[in-house]
Amino acid sequence: MGAPASSNTSASSNTIASSSPTAAVIGGVSWNQVVDVPRLPQGRTETLFATGSREGIGATGSGKALNLARLGFATRLHALVGDDAEGDRAAAELAGAGVELCRVPDPAGTERHFNLMDPQGRRASIYLNGGTHDPDESVVSAGDLAEFAAGADYLWVNLANYARRVLPELAVRGIPVWADVHDWDGDNEFHRDFVDAAQYLFLSDEALDDAVGFATHLARTRELVVVTHGSRGATALLPGHDPLFVPPLEVEAVDPNGAGDAFCAGVVWGHSRGWDWPQALEAGAAVAAGCVASPQLADPGLTPEWLEQQVSARAG
Repeated sequence: MGAPASSNTSASSNTIASSSPTAAVIGGVSWNQVVDVPRLPQGRTETLFATGSREGIGATGSGKALNLARLGFATRLHALVGDDAEGDRAAAELAGAGVELCRVPDPAGTERHFNLMDPQGRRASIYLNGGTHDPDESVVSAGDLAEFAAGADYLWVNLANYARRVLPELAVRGIPVWADVHDWDGDNEFHRDFVDAAQYLFLSDEALDDAVGFATHLARTRELVVVTHGSRGATALLPGHDPLFVPPLEVEAVDPNGAGDAFCAGVVWGHSRGWDWPQALEAGAAVAAGCVASPQLADPGLTPEWLEQQVSARAG
């Protein structure tokens, strides 16, 4: 198991401390170049003029960890990261936000994406480097990951192929899993292990014709299923309850990258405070809006105090 970047954060007990709950996130760090374009390519040879560009940290593990850390969680992130300049920059950004990174060296180098973004937030992603898909057990094992997860109040297992190794061990130990399967179409077997393992499941409606109906079936055996609808809000499914729609907050969009991860972090924050699901989901919507209005993966102005005010104002 790779050595963490720092060793001053230890696993907590399973009892959530109101001041500093702990969150462990497995999988997902990249370094991204983002280019804003007036529209995405239309499938023919053409010339587009960029309206802006930037580089920064990316991937779903980074997005969740950064938002959780800004919300006061003692947050640790396990990821395959290359021994290269991009990996160093990503690690520095995580450390600056208070995230403890367990950086396992990836011989293929740090995962890198080139993203085209249109004004509506639609994205075309090109993987410049996909990283190592299936690292050897000597690099990272199920036991390593179970040790990393031990004692966390909240555990996110992301769609990184190596992360699935720990799912059987978590089931044996009875550790609840939070998972975000993004644009799963209901059939793709890559996602199946994560779907089956999750007690708290998030997915988007992008690849499903009747996402809410599909999620209603999934919710029968889970604590919570949330279907995100992008800029149209989200719908939560709870066993024995009617679907609960959560409207979005109206903001001027700057960059929607990471909004889904921000939403997930906000829901967890509300849950950690003992809020009921409707109120926790309101917190998720507020954090997602802050992310959309910021050019960064996590709104640098995000704090627990800000979020409390946002949810209170919306309730009023």
